[in-house]
Amino acid sequence: MIKQLQWADIYQSWKNLGYYFPNSLISPMDVEIIPIKYNQQGYIWGYDWIDKDEVQTRKQQIARNPIEFLYLTKPTNKGTIHTAEMLLAAKDEEERAAIWIAATAYELKHNRHMHDLSLFAEMLYLAAWSLLDQRFYMWHHAMRKLVPDILIPWTILHNTDCHDLETVIGLIQMNTLMLKGTHSILCYTSLPEGVSPDCRPIRTGI
Repeated sequence: MIKQLQWADIYQSWKNLGYYFPNSLISPMDVEIIPIKYNQQGYIWGYDWIDKDEVQTRKQQIARNPIEFLYLTKPTNKGTIHTAEMLLAAKDEEERAAIWIAATAYELKHNRHMHDLSLFAEMLYLAAWSLLDQRFYMWHHAMRKLVPDILIPWTILHNTDCHDLETVIGLIQMNTLMLKGTHSILCYTSLPEGVSPDCRPIRTGI
């Protein structure tokens, strides 16, 4: 039986363990706007994750042939894109922490051959979900991948003894820092600068 944890206790552990990490762990995600020329009916709008080393190539591809890009380039997947949308909509540090914990724990809990890691990850996932479910449209069963990647080397995960929740929280924090250091969130849009489909301003800055 999976133990029900209190989110407040988990968030306190997140803050305690993150004290010595760079501020980038808790900072908001920024999004880089990629304008697309689109003269047909309607508009283009959508988020995606991309490796930072590939951003300039992607920009050149879009500038060269935007229609080819729209029809031939495959986005990451619905789950990771929804995670990006949630991160960008998060109102504060606590919500961002819950999103990172839930999304990363979801990936870690599928390591069924690492029973302790999987068990603790499942408990973290459920506790973070209990906070997020109050305000967000949540991931659904068809979203089978919620973060772009688990960047912690397999050998480290395999040899980590998980005797408490803080070990798994630390792993999630490390993976979050690595993802934020290696990946960008892009917004492809044909709308006027600074405008989203619901007319809210877009935070930029990468």
